[in-house]
Amino acid sequence: MSIIRKPGRRHALFGLTGVSILALVPVSLRAQMQRATMAYGSTGYTWSTTFIAEALNTWRDNGVDLRAVDFPTGRDSMQALLAGSAEFSTTTETPVIFAAMRGLRPMILVNYSRYSRDMKIVVRKDRGIDPDRPSSLKGKKIATQLGTSGQYMLARYCEMAGINIRDVTVVNMAPADMIAATSRGDIDGFSWTREAAITADRQSGGIVAVMNQEGLEHYFRSHELLLTTEQVIKQQPQLLDAAVRSLFAAEAYMEKNPGWPEKIAKRVGNTPDEIRQGTDSFEFRIEFDNAFLNEMVTEAEWAIGAGLMQRPNEDLQKLFRGLIYEGPVKRYRPERVTLSPA
Repeated sequence: MSIIRKPGRRHALFGLTGVSILALVPVSLRAQMQRATMAYGSTGYTWSTTFIAEALNTWRDNGVDLRAVDFPTGRDSMQALLAGSAEFSTTTETPVIFAAMRGLRPMILVNYSRYSRDMKIVVRKDRGIDPDRPSSLKGKKIATQLGTSGQYMLARYCEMAGINIRDVTVVNMAPADMIAATSRGDIDGFSWTREAAITADRQSGGIVAVMNQEGLEHYFRSHELLLTTEQVIKQQPQLLDAAVRSLFAAEAYMEKNPGWPEKIAKRVGNTPDEIRQGTDSFEFRIEFDNAFLNEMVTEAEWAIGAGLMQRPNEDLQKLFRGLIYEGPVKRYRPERVTLSPA
């Protein structure tokens, strides 16, 4: 596997060891490797299942020579996919929702993990914000990247706090810029990942704090997705089957081996303990259910209500259901697909 970093990203190659599942691979796939590109939505442990698949070499076991390209956000990786630069991308559901309501069609091949608390709100300690009092964000300047789960979590956090997102000045920034701006004091804080929170604490010399998230799971849940395109679905169905087998093999390894964080530590730039702590509340399970679809609709209604998107002509439930291509998952693990029919 080859890994390409976007300019300015950390470059870490590591030894690959793994579990072979060649018995499941058709002879035709073993004879000729398929080539594909994966656009990652950052190098964080958020995408642990796909990174484990990479580390265990399950893609190659399934007949795929995979090239990985890292992007700063899931929105960026999805845009690379839609532009035809990759056959797959990782992202959360938020960029998919925004894209779909603009008439684009990123196709959801796998929903492989989910969390509520990895996205954090980080604030400076010298700005009169009480981390244990969520409503103290009112009137503050908080950065995030628009069109991402960072923005959605901030909005839902404000709802949990009993304030309106309009009570906060939202600043659109790339992840690296929001960390630096917080350290300089240009803004009061940001809404981004736990990893970003750790980096901000280090870079600022400990002048930041993380807002309390007690109860956030009732307001926010983020899904980690593997996307593809309609063109790949039509032209390379065997590639999609290989992708699904690769991720199921990774999930099985994670279930049986508590030490799995060691496999991806160098790749994601965190220690095994940091990965273990960061993913403690993650649910690593490949599945498609109606709850996922309903949460996409809820998030879309929020975006429309906030004036970020116009309501599409098509029913939201129907629109998002049409983006879920569950065939390969259902073929290998039918019990993991409980969606209502399209």
